[in-house]
Amino acid sequence: MENGRKTFVEKYRSWAYQHLVLKRVLEYGWLFLVSTVGAFIFAFSFRVFLQPDVKAIGDAVTANEVGVPVQIIISGGVSGISQNLALLLLLVCRNLGDAGMAFYNGAETNVFPILYFVLNIPLFVIAWKGIGKRFAVFTLINVIEVSVLTRLFVEWDFTFRLYQFIFEHGGGFFGRAFFAGVLTGLASASAFKFDFSNGGMDIVAYYFALRKNTSVGKYTTGINIVTILFYTVLSGFINYWHGDGMIAIIGGVMFSVVYLFVAAFVIDFINVRNKKVELKIVTSMPELSKILLLNVPHGQTLVDAVGGFTGAKRTIITMVISSFEVNSVVKEVQLEDPNAFIQVVPLSQVYGHFFMKPIR
Repeated sequence: MENGRKTFVEKYRSWAYQHLVLKRVLEYGWLFLVSTVGAFIFAFSFRVFLQPDVKAIGDAVTANEVGVPVQIIISGGVSGISQNLALLLLLVCRNLGDAGMAFYNGAETNVFPILYFVLNIPLFVIAWKGIGKRFAVFTLINVIEVSVLTRLFVEWDFTFRLYQFIFEHGGGFFGRAFFAGVLTGLASASAFKFDFSNGGMDIVAYYFALRKNTSVGKYTTGINIVTILFYTVLSGFINYWHGDGMIAIIGGVMFSVVYLFVAAFVIDFINVRNKKVELKIVTSMPELSKILLLNVPHGQTLVDAVGGFTGAKRTIITMVISSFEVNSVVKEVQLEDPNAFIQVVPLSQVYGHFFMKPIR
């Protein structure tokens, strides 16, 4: 409470305790909105920057000015695996002759959405059993939305025209990789921030990150690099390991790495759940320790100290908390002791018992 008035958060909490059913409806409605926006961002990024659909422009433009076809940037995780399987299907159909290619051309626009959904099913089971049921449900909703939107965007001419503009005026491959990384990272991180995911390897990365109390991005990046290497091998067979097409593929692979690192950076920048900080509080109120224990779900270490300038007795409270808890803890300390000296030090890793709020 500030200046005798309740803050908006306090008013909302007071109202929510009296309207639990409506609170749950608003909470789930908000999560559904975040899921839908995240799915739109990812699907839009996929169809504009990662894998624009050449058929969207008919026969007008199918190659750049040196004659190399529109090149795919390989995504990571399940979307990247789906791209790999789609490429494998193309390789199989090509070996089956005209009938095989006729089948592939008829099914091409539906291949990725179907594969993306099917490959996420076993990961949904992992999320349900190993992370949390609410996490799994909203992850599934997001996956369904991405599958539908990536199919619908194929019919939207605007997506390919935007791809052309970015490629020609926004730095070519680098522009595509950068914007795709920012948007994909934003979609994944926004989901992580509200305790669900965009599906795919985000589930696996989140699963391991929770158990190792470390950042999520590096797990995602490691999985994605393997996906890129596999895609490169398949592309080599498609292009018989020679020609301008293979050069374009290698270039695409290089910029795919740029895309992955940008996405991982954005994810770790926004997703602070797995980041820890050390909080050192120098206070003249020893009772502040008990107040913090009642409000913060973390232990602390107390050290008796003496001020070097004043010679007054002080208590140093040392705590390790998650980054997203810093603001609330600092406000609590300043409310009880406005003269407290607070030091916040980022940590790369912690070992031992550290409480994290369970994911529902």
